Formats: sequence, structure tokens, C-alpha cells
Amino acid sequence: MQDQKIRRVLLMSLPAIMVSGAPENNYNISHAFNLGLAYLAGLLRKNRIHVGILDCLVEDPHNIRSIEDEWCEVGLSDKHILEFIGGFDADLVGISIPFSYQHQMAMKLIEKIKLTFPDLFIVVGGNHVSAVPETIDRRHVDYLIIGEGEFALFYLINAINQDQPVDEIPGIISRNALTFRRAPYIKDLDSLPFPAIDLLPLQKLWQGGRRWINMVATRGCVYDCVFCSIHTILGYTIRRRSVENVIAEIKFWHKVYRVQEIYFEDDNLTTNKQWAKELFRQITKNNFGIRFYARNGIRADSIDKELLSLMKAAGYKDFYIAPESGSQETLDKIIGKKMKLEDCTRAVQLAQEVGIQANAFFVLGFPQESLEDIQKTISYARDLKKMGCEGFWFSLAVPYPATRLFDECLKNGYITQDFNYRKLRVAKSVIINHNCSPDQLEVIRDNAMKELNPAALSPLEKGFRALLLFFRDRSFFFSKLKYKLGIVSNRSLNQHIIQNAAYHLSNESSEEVL
Repeated sequence: MQDQKIRRVLLMSLPAIMVSGAPENNYNISHAFNLGLAYLAGLLRKNRIHVGILDCLVEDPHNIRSIEDEWCEVGLSDKHILEFIGGFDADLVGISIPFSYQHQMAMKLIEKIKLTFPDLFIVVGGNHVSAVPETIDRRHVDYLIIGEGEFALFYLINAINQDQPVDEIPGIISRNALTFRRAPYIKDLDSLPFPAIDLLPLQKLWQGGRRWINMVATRGCVYDCVFCSIHTILGYTIRRRSVENVIAEIKFWHKVYRVQEIYFEDDNLTTNKQWAKELFRQITKNNFGIRFYARNGIRADSIDKELLSLMKAAGYKDFYIAPESGSQETLDKIIGKKMKLEDCTRAVQLAQEVGIQANAFFVLGFPQESLEDIQKTISYARDLKKMGCEGFWFSLAVPYPATRLFDECLKNGYITQDFNYRKLRVAKSVIINHNCSPDQLEVIRDNAMKELNPAALSPLEKGFRALLLFFRDRSFFFSKLKYKLGIVSNRSLNQHIIQNAAYHLSNESSEEVL
């Protein structure tokens, strides 16, 4: 294996894991967009390394099979994954393990891959690996990547191809390494090529009709909420792309794919208000005709009337804030949110003044949280609804590895030492709360979701809303109408656009394109 050179790289995301019989089994791939793998692929391709991406969920989302106990897998079977790897003729397979609940499945699959292709280099990375590298069974893994992986993976491939030692590469753990250094954070995000999203299964991702992509304009977070694991890869410092670089990427994908929707995945899109406002001004100036979303929400204490007005003009129809709790004491002493509930209240009020829809995220079931605190959260959500907040999402607190919540739960016996990683899901409670059982929490959460979110509309109500949309935003109204009627944005049109884009991309150098 030491004489082997790496010429072909396959980057792979895993199938999903579900609770058997749960509504989740009708897995929705509308948000399954592997931007992280696309960024890795973009840098490799720019440096003339042949690379492909295999999304094991999106390639076969209706393949649902029981595996053991109450669990099932969704996506490509192990047999088809092995066949794809063989057909791709990969020299190296990079596997992302973003979620801890995928840990056991990943280990079993990696063993099968190594036994089938013993000379294949296997590299694993992702949030789970960066959070708890000690849990990864390295018998069948050649290298782990800890932290941001773009340059770490590229340097690793170069070192192997040049017969150079790899253990000194920051962020790389070899099979027998005893120590490691985390990959340094990429300070200049503009130095990265645009992600190679053309390697993703876009035809399947866009089967609903709309052409959408994900983007990130920032990385990192200066805050330290008790349940958040973002820091395991992205760190505690916010790094921002230049506004010019973000606009250039929007222009590129708008030209290549005529994208209709862009979802920003940033955790801190608006914390620097001056930067964010300039971004929204430039989006408006370019008149893309794209609908934008801030998928992870925006900080309520960063919101002012001008910011929301600029977001609306840029193409945002709504936004999420994250009060998390209706108890200021829970926010301060348990979550560590460093935000006041008055900021959330004011954000909803400003949204009503500007004419943009406000929605809210909440989290229930922290170990020390009392039933009274939980009721405060639901009561606060009701207050926001009365003020005009429209959408509500209640998650259950999950102790992800490498978070303060995980450490606290282990230390105080709120979870057991041998708990199953598969249970780490926001739909199920694994935390022992002496004030409220997991079953009670799930009932409270489900009832809150039903009470606060809009019920299905009657035909008359749908007609009234359509009429309002016609007068408020005629462009979006006709775009939505054409989609409903199947006039545009259907699968055949998307396929035509993807084929034209492939021709366009293949006839330009990677430096010119990305």
C-alpha cells in the first residue's frame, strides 16, 4: 500500500438512521445537501485531483430496512455502496460522520469496505469524529481528520503521493498515532474555491421542482450554548467571507443553475450587523430574483428595523429566532445563551412592522429544568404567537458529545456511561430529568407543536392567502403558481439545466469556474 498513489478520491455521506415506525421514516431529503463534502471536493478538484461524491441517503431515500431492535437504515444498502466504490475505482474514500447516531453504522460499514478493498485508503471526518476521536475504531481506518478538513485532506493526499510523513500534518490522526494536532481554522475563507455542488445528486435533490442550494458566508461562533457542538470543527471565532466573495458565488450558481432558493446555513449570519446589511444591500442591488432563507436562524439581539427591511428587500420572506426557553433563568444559568427574552419579543414586534414573517425555535428538557420552567417556555411561545410569530419548532435537549451538556450529564448521572449513540436525536429524550419523564416531555412537545403551529387550511383560507400573496409579491405568486401547475421548475426542466451546466463546467478550467 505504501507504493500506491492517490489519483481518484470518493467522498461519501452515510445513510440515515431512524426509529422504526416513526414518522421520520418518510425521510425528507429536501434539506439533505452535503455542503461540507462539496467544499472538500472543490479544493481537491482545483488541485487536479479526480473526485466524486456519493450521497448514500439521497441516492435511495425510499430504501428503508430494519437493522436491529427498534432501528432502521434509510438509503443505499451496504451491497450497493461497495459496488459503487468498486465502479468508481477509488484510491481513497473519505467518509463523513456528522451525527453521533451514525457511529455504529459507520464502523460496521467501514469494516466491510476495508475487507472488500484492503488497499483502499479510508479517511473519516465530520463533527462526531472531531468531537470524540477516541471512540473511532481505527483497525479499519487509515486516517482521521480533526477540525476543518479542506486543507488537511489535501495535504494528506499530497504527503502520501510524495512518500512524505503524514503524522506532522495538523488535523491528521494516523492509525497508530498517539497524539495529534487539530487542523488550524481557515482564516481567509475567500481563499477556498466555491464548493463543487455540481458533484451532488442535484436531479434527485430537486425532484420537488425547486432548484435550491445551501451556502455558508461565515464559520464559527463566539457563544457557548450548553447543547451546541459547532465548536468541535468551527471554533469560537467567527470568520466571515467578504461580501464580494459571497455575491460572486450567488452570481455563479444563478448563472449555471438558475437557482431559485438559497439557504444560508450560518449560525451567525447577522451578528456583525454592518457586514450583514451590506450583504443584503448587494443581493438587492443584483436583483437575483432568488428567495433566501437563514436556515439556522439569526440572533434576536442582532436585529433592528433596518436589518429586517434589508432582508425583506433581498428576498427573505421569513426568519427564525431562537429564544430556546421562556425562562430567563434557564437561558442564563442552564443554556448560557447570553441573550435576553426582551430581544426576542422586540424582534417579533419589528417583524410585524416591516412585514416579514417571524418564527421561533425552542428547546425543552434540560436536566435541571422544572415543569414550571417548561410551562414558562410554552406560555412565552403563546405570547409570541399573539404578537404575530407564525412558526414554532420545539426540540428536546440532546447531550451531543463535546458539549457542556454532555459532560454535565455524564458527571451527574443524567445519562449512563454506556448509553447508545443512536438515541442522540432531537425527537427523543435521553436525559434523566427527575421533574419530568422522557414520555411526558415528548407529549408536552407534541402538544405544543400542534397547538402553536397552523392547522391545515380550508380551501377558502388557501384562496384568501393566495390573494394576499398576489398583492404583496406578484413575482413570487406567479412563480409558485407555475410550479403548482407544473409549467416550470419540473424535473425535465431541471434535468435540462443540469445537463447544460455540466457542459458549461466541463468546458472551463477549474480556476475559471470555481
